[in-house]
Amino acid sequence: MSKRKRSRPLYLQARRLIDPRSGEEINAWVARTDIDYAMMRSRGYKIGDVVRAEFKKPRSTGQHYRAHALGQLVAKHIEGFEGWDAHDVLKELQRDSGVYCDIHNLEVPGEGVLRLTKAQSLNYDEMDEVEFQEFFRGICRHICAKYWPNCNQEQIEAMIQIMPGEVA
Repeated sequence: MSKRKRSRPLYLQARRLIDPRSGEEINAWVARTDIDYAMMRSRGYKIGDVVRAEFKKPRSTGQHYRAHALGQLVAKHIEGFEGWDAHDVLKELQRDSGVYCDIHNLEVPGEGVLRLTKAQSLNYDEMDEVEFQEFFRGICRHICAKYWPNCNQEQIEAMIQIMPGEVA
């Protein structure tokens, strides 16, 4: 069975409008851009439709780039990660640390228990800003504990800040 393709999310913005029936000021979610409005029309949404929705604030792209800069820092300065791209570094650190991972123990007859670690998605639609910040801090703690025991998160952040703007 193939995975259902996820549709592109719509970006909505809270606005205060005048209710045409009552004349009162109300809060409403409206399409943020012309592209979002066009996507709503193409999906057949009309005035008065009832829709089921889950609202999420989008993650900051700056935080996304910061995490990838961390991946690049590790690829450049930690043995074993040379030549890796930033995303692959982050996923490996995630699995190795167990930060935001699903861990399953599988009983293998005659062998014992096999531990399976599956990294959760870092996708914008899967992980909110608070979770992503927890992920970032957890990865930094892991790097300090395993690779750079004389560093702390603030020092890692400082190293990221002075890296050339090569974020992949």
